[in-house]
Amino acid sequence: MMPHEPVLDIMRRTIANLDFINHHASTAGPFEVTQLINSFLGALAHPWENLRSDLDAITIEKSRQDGWPIPMPERKTERSPKTLGDFIRLLRNGLAHGNISFLPGGQGQIVSLRIVNRDRQGRITWSVIITPEDMRQFLDRFVALVEELNEQGVRRSDRIA
Repeated sequence: MMPHEPVLDIMRRTIANLDFINHHASTAGPFEVTQLINSFLGALAHPWENLRSDLDAITIEKSRQDGWPIPMPERKTERSPKTLGDFIRLLRNGLAHGNISFLPGGQGQIVSLRIVNRDRQGRITWSVIITPEDMRQFLDRFVALVEELNEQGVRRSDRIA
């Protein structure tokens, strides 16, 4: 089927691909956590750019109250994002720049990921540890929010269709 709403359709197709790979994952591949990271970039980056002002209006506190799995920064010295948009920006930047570490479990499976942001001197400015399950839940909530905002007819200049 030919996409009619490019950004939304890429997001929807990315989630469908993620579901397929999760269903067919095995130790020899396809690899569900790898696809989750790729899906995060594909389903999150473009809508985030178009909805930045709407996402910046949602506080982190409100997001957590609504059930979004938003981990605290790994170190107390790191600044905490104030808005959902800021948190998504930090996640996107860490993923897009390859600042990811896989944290193994007892049987060699990936149990969590460390995602970091670095300044121009290479110093870590922000980091979180998040499980693949929480990343998937976050992605599902993000997709639902984007669909809801699109249905509500987000300001014409910000439409993501």
